[in-house]
Amino acid sequence: MKIQGDRPSGVQDAGQTQQVDKAGQRTQQARGGVDAGDRVEVSADARLLGKAVDAASKAPEIRQDVVDRAKAKLAAGEIGNDPGRLADRLIDSLLST
Repeated sequence: MKIQGDRPSGVQDAGQTQQVDKAGQRTQQARGGVDAGDRVEVSADARLLGKAVDAASKAPEIRQDVVDRAKAKLAAGEIGNDPGRLADRLIDSLLST
């Protein structure tokens, strides 16, 4: 590819498309009034992910009230005494989602 002036050789105008006929020959066609510019389609999953990221970014990094409650329960011996029960509850919460 050779660059002359402001555009490389062999590059089409943005307003034109190329079609290949059965013989493999490229033919240029003007848009004919139809806007064939670049287009992006975002999937429903990507939109959902975007909403989740926005919600997470707006949430505080540390929920101090939850941390304080957990510390108080740990100090009182209400949590952390039964690792088997903790494992069961973690597995149950993962299976219920």
